[in-house]
Amino acid sequence: MDRKDFLKSTFAMCGLAAIPAGILQSCSKQSYAAPANVNFTIDLSQASNAALNSVGGYILSNGLIITRYNANTFTALSATCTHNGCTVYYNPTTSLAITCPCHGGTFNANTGTVLGGPPPSGLTKYSVSKSGTILTIKS
Repeated sequence: MDRKDFLKSTFAMCGLAAIPAGILQSCSKQSYAAPANVNFTIDLSQASNAALNSVGGYILSNGLIITRYNANTFTALSATCTHNGCTVYYNPTTSLAITCPCHGGTFNANTGTVLGGPPPSGLTKYSVSKSGTILTIKS
């Protein structure tokens, strides 16, 4: 090995040694379960739920992300990304998509299906019914 090749190899090995071990680990293969046996209500007249009175508004409650998808549709989906367990958020300005901040996974905000990124499956969707100012969310 000549001097040039030796220096290249040495610098390459030093560079690899500087990379933190966490970066070299692959993403977890763990499955992230959605909440089961869901059955709760949300009162839209309460200030803490006021975001749901406008299209594009959302709240996080009981492990779910509840959105006002349009004037007549409320959607409840698991708030846990199926890829790495991060809490997702709703972004009405990006084609009404739900996004995972950890690895950029995106989901349809109405159906929970995967639109892009690494998530292996969609978000679990729950039944939502409205009576007056009360939303009922069930498995």
